[in-house]
Amino acid sequence: MKRFARPRHALWLAIGLVVAALAAAAAIAASGNHPADLTFTPQSETQFTNIDVARAWAKNYYGAPGAATGPNGAWDAPLNLGSNYAAEARSVADQADNWLSARRHVANRALVLDVDDTTLTTWNYELYSNWDFNPATNAIFVGLTSGSWTGNMFPATPGMVALANHAHALGYSIFWITGRGDSQHQATVANLQDDAAAGLPPIDTVTLNGKTIPEADAGYVPPTPIDTGHGGFSDGLFTKPPVGQYPAYLDRPEFCAGAIDAGVSCATIPYKSGTRAYIESQGYNIVADIGDQFSDLLGGFADKTFKMPNPNYYLP
Repeated sequence: MKRFARPRHALWLAIGLVVAALAAAAAIAASGNHPADLTFTPQSETQFTNIDVARAWAKNYYGAPGAATGPNGAWDAPLNLGSNYAAEARSVADQADNWLSARRHVANRALVLDVDDTTLTTWNYELYSNWDFNPATNAIFVGLTSGSWTGNMFPATPGMVALANHAHALGYSIFWITGRGDSQHQATVANLQDDAAAGLPPIDTVTLNGKTIPEADAGYVPPTPIDTGHGGFSDGLFTKPPVGQYPAYLDRPEFCAGAIDAGVSCATIPYKSGTRAYIESQGYNIVADIGDQFSDLLGGFADKTFKMPNPNYYLP
């Protein structure tokens, strides 16, 4: 008899625990590939990344190692088009382009795009705010200071202007759906296209905290005109209506009816999926939906979805 031999059932229990631990580790490692579980409570600090380390990694990923944060930091540096972020964004855009190209025969084909960190990149604001979103300072980057037009500051996401241009050349109708509110509609048109397209005075540079940068007009093709059903907008850009002004097509149980009845803001998934359902109800077939958040993509009404990289914030 081996004095210290472990009983056979204990051995299988140990193996099972190891397998379970490996599976849990794999699930955590793959969390970037599916919606996060915001209710997960780590049992150890090893189960998540130290916040300061994550910020450093984000800077490295965006090609800005050691960049200083805050209003006087390095937010005014141009987006690094040679970074790993830029390469990954272009890779997703290329995948979407291949998908769209292979389906150019689809009747009434349409492409749906999100705005922030899908077609415009907000990295400069993350540095400015040190990853602490504030509606007032964010509005400045959108192009509004105290409600007045002051110029856009978000550059185009790498690869996405070329994708939209090619989709347009392939005969796709193109729509944007964003969580930005109606009050930012005109400024958003200016950033996606240019100031003239939004009917705004042309601005060449923007100055903030003593730093001056070129104004960011991304130069996207115009969206396909469509009646958004609210706000009098018909330019193919769906901004989010204020509470109490949701269009009738969202007032359905599977979309925003519950929020409308309660007088609260509709959550992103029902708002965006309901808007996609409305677009398809107008005779369009959404061949692809591209967004940086899972909430941009869930809820159906698109043949295929593509997720752009964005490690900076999470919108359920």
